[in-house]
Parts: sequence; C-alpha cells; structure tokens
Amino acid sequence: MTALLALCCAWLVPAAAAAGPGAAPRTGHPAPRPGSAPLYVSDYTANEILERPAGGGPQETVPTTGLTRPTYMVLDAAGDLYISDTVNSRVVKVPADGGPQETVTTDVLRPLGLALDEAGNLYIADSFNDRVVKVPADGGPQVTVPTSGLLHPAGLALDSDGHLYVADFVNDRVVRVPVSGGPQTTVPTSGLSQPTGLALREPAGGRGDARLYIADSGNDRVVRVPADGGPQTTVPARGLKSPQGLALDPAGNLYVADFGNDRVVKVPARGGPQRTVPFRGLTTPAAVAVPPAPAPPTGVKAAAGRGRAKVSFTPSTSDAVTGYTAASRNVTHPGHRNSSARGKSSPITVKNLRAGDAYTFTVTATNAAGATSLRSDPSRPVRPTR
Repeated sequence: MTALLALCCAWLVPAAAAAGPGAAPRTGHPAPRPGSAPLYVSDYTANEILERPAGGGPQETVPTTGLTRPTYMVLDAAGDLYISDTVNSRVVKVPADGGPQETVTTDVLRPLGLALDEAGNLYIADSFNDRVVKVPADGGPQVTVPTSGLLHPAGLALDSDGHLYVADFVNDRVVRVPVSGGPQTTVPTSGLSQPTGLALREPAGGRGDARLYIADSGNDRVVRVPADGGPQTTVPARGLKSPQGLALDPAGNLYVADFGNDRVVKVPARGGPQRTVPFRGLTTPAAVAVPPAPAPPTGVKAAAGRGRAKVSFTPSTSDAVTGYTAASRNVTHPGHRNSSARGKSSPITVKNLRAGDAYTFTVTATNAAGATSLRSDPSRPVRPTR
C-alpha cells in the first residue's frame, strides 16, 4: 500500500492518543537570521504537530485537540496554523494568539493538501471527493474549484499570479488551474509515480522563472521543474522512502517529510550535504510547513554619528510585520565584529561602531509567524566619527 493511501485510509489503523494542550513556553531566542523561519512537521502516527523555532531552542509541541492522523498544513503571516485532520474529515485552525482551536470545514472527505492565497482564502485538496474546494476568507460559502479528472488530489501550491498547482496522485501528474477561471493544463513532467507534496519557489520581485518541487513518492525522490515548462531535474536528496510533504524556507532551503524513514531532511539551497533535522521521537512525518516570509524593506540609508549610525528605510509591504533588524557590515575591516539593533519602525540606531571605518547597513523584517525576510539591498557606506 502506498504512503498516500495509508494517509487516506488511516481509519483502518488504531489512532494514538492526541497531543495534550500544553506546549513548552517560548523563551528568549537570539535575533533571527535573515531568511529564517520556524519549521512545523505533522507526526502522523502520534497525532501531533511539532515545531522547531526559527532561532533554535527546544522542540515544541503545538497545542491541538482531537487530531486523528494529521497530514498537510499551511500557515499565514500572523502565525495561524491550518491542519488537515484527515481521518476526522475536517480542517482545523490553531490561532497563533493561543485562542481555541477552530474547525474551518467538515464538508470534505479525507482532506490532504492546503494552500492560502494573499487574500486569506483557503484551498483544500478534498481527496476522497476528487476535487479541490475553496473556503473564502470573508466567511462566504465553500465552493468547488473548477478542475477535471482528478483522482485523490494530494499536495497543493499557489503562485502569485493565481494559478493553483495540484498533485493528481492516482493520475501520476500535476495540473495547473487558474483559480479565477480558465483552462486546466498539465505541468510537463517525466516519469512521475504517485506525486504527493508540492512546493513552489518564485523569484524575488517576479524576475525569472518559478520552480515547482514535486514529491515523487512512488519513485522515492523529489523532482524540480520550471512551473511554465522546461527540463525536469532530480533534487539531490539521498535515501528517501515515500516522501510526502515539502516546504521551502525564505532562503530557499528545501525540507522533505521523509515518511518511510521517520525523519525530515533539509536540502540546502546553495548545495552542500543533506542533513536530518533533529526532531525527537518523530514517526511517519506526513508534511512540513514554513510560514510565509515578509518582503524585505527597501530604500535603506544611513547617517553616521559618533560611534553609531542612524539607519532609515521604507518598511516592508507585507502584512503582520512585528519588527526590523538593522545590521552593519564593516567594509574597511571585513573581519571585525559587526553590530546590529532591532526596532519596530524606521529609523533604527546601530551603536558600537569603529570611528573612521566605513560601514554599510542592511535591514530585515520579521512577522508575527516568526519568519524573517531576506536582507535588503545595502546602504551606501558611511564613516562614524569619534
């Protein structure tokens, strides 16, 4: 039996006890790294959701109630977590503010993949009904997205132009559907077998081609294709067994729920060795999720003072931004230690700078979900005085 059929047919297996409501308290983590974000994984057998904070620190259990075989997840910029509670045939929302768990919909049968658009509309792969549904953010009635020929849809992904990608599990393909209407097309791929999780990486500012990552579970691999067509490549992830959910962090690192090996693996964006993410006691991970990162600030300028610089910038255009970090770079002596400072708005004053040395400054934004943007473009160099 394939891993996805195990996910969908899990009522045949006795469920483990649900996770308790108490999560470990968050304590003072270091300042977030540019492009970092917390990582969530659904522990399918233990019926719980685990989290590793963006800045390190101990593994935490997300407080949930009554989950039975949780699978795919998605987060919004505020940190609200949506979970496919697959055997209970519902999707639930766990608010970031610690409020009570909510049921988003029960008008689904064995839901799997989830995706959110920028307006907050939720898309659900209603797997055993062979369709995708949309739950409007404004509270309107659930609607069915126009698709054709789906059989047990699994993973979902959305691009910024309003195209929905669907892993059509039984048909060994991925289809692309304009959510506002238009013809369904098949993404050009080669040799897929039982595709499950999807992840999409779009270039910053919309420049260049988007890349679609596909968990090719029947072939124990992950493949990457240009979303608009082009040559398919195999991602260098070793030893996978029935990979399921995929996620990309803001820096472009790929995370794979390696279902058959009871682990999550990280494939670095810039090459280098694959590593196993250290989750304790993890069994049969069905999905991984990373919250969306804010856009970086723009227009960074610095004005030098006595051993310090005042850094001003145009704020991020993204929602739910909670703060900014301004970081220096000593271009006169690159090996010297650099300083940074945090604030809620522009300007931010960075202290402890060496008089006479030239510094440039970058700024990152962090949102309520704990995701940090990539660095802004650097400022022009300035020289603090004595």
